[in-house]
Amino acid sequence: MLILCFRFVIVLVFLLALFAAPAHAAKLYVVYASIGGTQAVGWVAREAGLFAKHGLDVELLFTGGGRAVTSLLGGDTPIVTVGGPSAIAARLGGADIVLTAHIFDTILYSLMTAPEIKTVADLKGKKIGASRFGSATDFSLRYVLQHYGLDPMKDVTIFQIGGQAETLAALRAGSIHGGVIASPATAEAKRLGMKELVNMATLNVPYPQTAIATTERYLKQNRDTVVRFTRAYIDGARRFKADREFSIGVIAKYTKISSRPTLEATYDDYAPYVKMKPTPTTQSVQTVLDQLGATDARVKGAKPREFIDPSVIEQLEKEGFFQ
Repeated sequence: MLILCFRFVIVLVFLLALFAAPAHAAKLYVVYASIGGTQAVGWVAREAGLFAKHGLDVELLFTGGGRAVTSLLGGDTPIVTVGGPSAIAARLGGADIVLTAHIFDTILYSLMTAPEIKTVADLKGKKIGASRFGSATDFSLRYVLQHYGLDPMKDVTIFQIGGQAETLAALRAGSIHGGVIASPATAEAKRLGMKELVNMATLNVPYPQTAIATTERYLKQNRDTVVRFTRAYIDGARRFKADREFSIGVIAKYTKISSRPTLEATYDDYAPYVKMKPTPTTQSVQTVLDQLGATDARVKGAKPREFIDPSVIEQLEKEGFFQ
């Protein structure tokens, strides 16, 4: 009897230890599409331990421009945080990608130019840089040119330059007359004497500047993971808004910028625009479709609702997460 009791105690202790031990979540690789303030919310969530708080072991990886969507569709990552145009264009091409949240929902780039360029009209016949064709910077550039009466296909020459650093370097070298960049590159461009010709945030255009995207298949099979990731990301938005000093430190780490004025400008440029309830909107998608429709016949008949899945945010709302 004593031996049986002893064995029972051993088994009981083992079971208690098993259930008390923290679960080791599988590594989740998430790609973000730019090194700029539009991705700072995800960086803050990672550095503040918020993904771990929600039971995820997230590794954030940088892959610039439209390549982030390519990594999603290629199976390299199940979730990306990207500008909406590349994801929307991929779905037009038959991919099952959907936008599940809009973290920033208006254009937050600047059109920076050489000092001698005084108006948008002065760009006629000039060279302008975007990161990649089909990227968020490319879309924003074409939108602004049309907004001010220039035809992006005829009146200017648009080059694929690369990331923010490459665009800034090309501007500085005089290889291009203008380029689309975002903070912190915007602040550095001003310091170098470049002109902020258009601050696109002032246009108040509905636009999926930074969105969480996944595939319909992954969302169906791993819904709990997407929900946990979204919870952590929104907690990151709350921390970003509430803790300026911490957020500035995180931006410094990921951008490798040490200039305090540049870091402060980056934070101040983005903090007012973070959506605390990041429901994906059909209005933002429609902005992109209207622009793509000028050159892409596949847009005809496309409905904005087909490109978003608001069910994750709706679930969090029902849970009282936003209260």
